[in-house]
Amino acid sequence: MFIFNVHNTIFKSFYVANGMKLFFLVFFMFFISCADWTPEKEKVVARVGDTYLYSSDLASELTDFQNETDSILKSRNFINTWAKNQLLVQSAMLNLSNDELDELEKLITQYRIDLYSNSYIQSLINTSLDTLVNSQEVDSFLVANKGVFKLNAPLYKTRYIHLPPDNVDQKEIQRSFQRFNIEDQIFLDSLSFQYNSYLLSESIWLNKRYMVSEISFLNQENVVKYLKKSQFFRVEDSLGVYLLYIDDVIKKGETAPKIILESTITNIILNQRKLKFTKQFEKDIIQDAIKSKTYETY
Repeated sequence: MFIFNVHNTIFKSFYVANGMKLFFLVFFMFFISCADWTPEKEKVVARVGDTYLYSSDLASELTDFQNETDSILKSRNFINTWAKNQLLVQSAMLNLSNDELDELEKLITQYRIDLYSNSYIQSLINTSLDTLVNSQEVDSFLVANKGVFKLNAPLYKTRYIHLPPDNVDQKEIQRSFQRFNIEDQIFLDSLSFQYNSYLLSESIWLNKRYMVSEISFLNQENVVKYLKKSQFFRVEDSLGVYLLYIDDVIKKGETAPKIILESTITNIILNQRKLKFTKQFEKDIIQDAIKSKTYETY
């Protein structure tokens, strides 16, 4: 399934198809405008051939300076960049073949159309599209597309505590850790300053790599022994005492949990709405133009 943002799809396709040509087009469109506007008594800052850079062009681009030295440096860099691009554009105009120049003109025209069209459609989307995706929509999408969201590796919902070896509250902590009712959770949280590390939120899904990296007694050889659903383990080594409980497991090949997928699914649903909105708007604008006789074919 491929969901495309219309603006990004058109622009990326255009850019990939035409590569570095777009570089020349953008600078040609921007900098050639300097030659088309020559106000009286405007101070000229630089010239390349018959194209001029005016002080007003410089002022509009460079507005934030830390000091005079910074102002001079930024101005000089801007002018040099402007000159370099003008030279490239003018050299391209002189040295490219007529066929190549014709193709570039077509690309400039199409790019202008795409830029205006996509900007306008995006503004309509921003002001008109409903961006609220409720939980029921996410659930429905997940049910309809279970096969798309298969796990490549198992996930674990767990809790653990790593205690120093000389901790004096080990028995009480272990009892609360195993029972884990509301009062126990409050008690365990109140003693968290004593732990070397811990995770007591069972709403978080973790992969095996994270578990091995965070719980030092775990390794690739013993994870099968310890990462078992609904089992409690107490492990001691030279670094301390570990309390581990695996509350739930989702195996490889099963559907990922909603909490992990919700953001992705929400974006997919929104992109579908944008695509539907864009297609409908494009149809409507043609129909409206025909009805108002703004658009006619002969």
